[in-house]
Amino acid sequence: MAQNTVAAGRAWIYSHNIGRNAQAGMGFSYPVGVAPAKNGVLFVANRAQENNPGGMRVSKVTVDHQFITEFGRPGEEGGQFTWPAAVALDRNENVYAADEWLNRITVFDNGGNLLRTWGESGEGEGQLSGACGLAFDAEDNLYVVNSHNSRIQKFTKDGRYLNGFGRKRKGEGDLDMPWGITVAGSGDVFVVDWNNHRVQKFSSGGTWLLTFGHGGTGTGSLSHPTGVAVDKEGDVYVVDSFNERVVIFDPKARPLAYLTGDAVDLSPWGQLSIDANPDMAKARRRVHDLEQQQRAFRVPTGVAFDRATNRLIVCDTQRGRLQIYEKDNHYLDPQANL
Repeated sequence: MAQNTVAAGRAWIYSHNIGRNAQAGMGFSYPVGVAPAKNGVLFVANRAQENNPGGMRVSKVTVDHQFITEFGRPGEEGGQFTWPAAVALDRNENVYAADEWLNRITVFDNGGNLLRTWGESGEGEGQLSGACGLAFDAEDNLYVVNSHNSRIQKFTKDGRYLNGFGRKRKGEGDLDMPWGITVAGSGDVFVVDWNNHRVQKFSSGGTWLLTFGHGGTGTGSLSHPTGVAVDKEGDVYVVDSFNERVVIFDPKARPLAYLTGDAVDLSPWGQLSIDANPDMAKARRRVHDLEQQQRAFRVPTGVAFDRATNRLIVCDTQRGRLQIYEKDNHYLDPQANL
């Protein structure tokens, strides 16, 4: 049975999961990024396995398990990917996908038609080096994480360079192979500092504001975090990838709670796989702790918070699925009748 995760007057209630491991169609192949759109639509960046790259694509699905379409294929031509890393939407819901290997941003319309690509490899201003995390601000400008040279750069959505910040060091405000990024409603920018095992908070102009998280496995610790999201109340969600959990911090960066996965049920797509494969069903019956194994995250990577619906969406990467939680900001423990 899935359980509510409760802390400080709010709760994160497991809703359901979407997906299964699949190279195409109704499933995902190493989902590493997700961007919520209107009307329950989700765009999912599939990185695929290095030795089986056929699943590299962006999937368009709904939160209630409907598969709509997919676009992008392996390759280096326009609209293709070599190493997709993240996905983000502008205010018109055009889809922006980062390619870490090709160092470019590929832009599709909402239906998956290629609009343009931009970006070039290099270490200079406006050039990309290990392009991964993406996030739009309220002015529809795009922040791009340069993981390889540990910089954050801001562009117009058409690819014109505006400014950048960050350098590869260990001090406050420094970065070492950053990965995920998000922009809060306040305009502040949160960056996952992967190799420093922490999160850094900056102003929209790149001024350092706060550092939180540290290496390890204890309270508030992080081990190679990869994704970050912020909700309307300022709670921060950090994907603690190597510890296989999501750490929830309050607006003052104090650790509140931990999610380790609650998918006790199969998704409808996953059930299709079981129904079509009797041997798989038999193998599942032989697992003595099936429920516990099935519910847990396996190397989660990306995360998004849909502020319109109060939903938290976690990319459960090695499981090929998304786990979805609903946040209750006015949670009260039920009273027992004695």
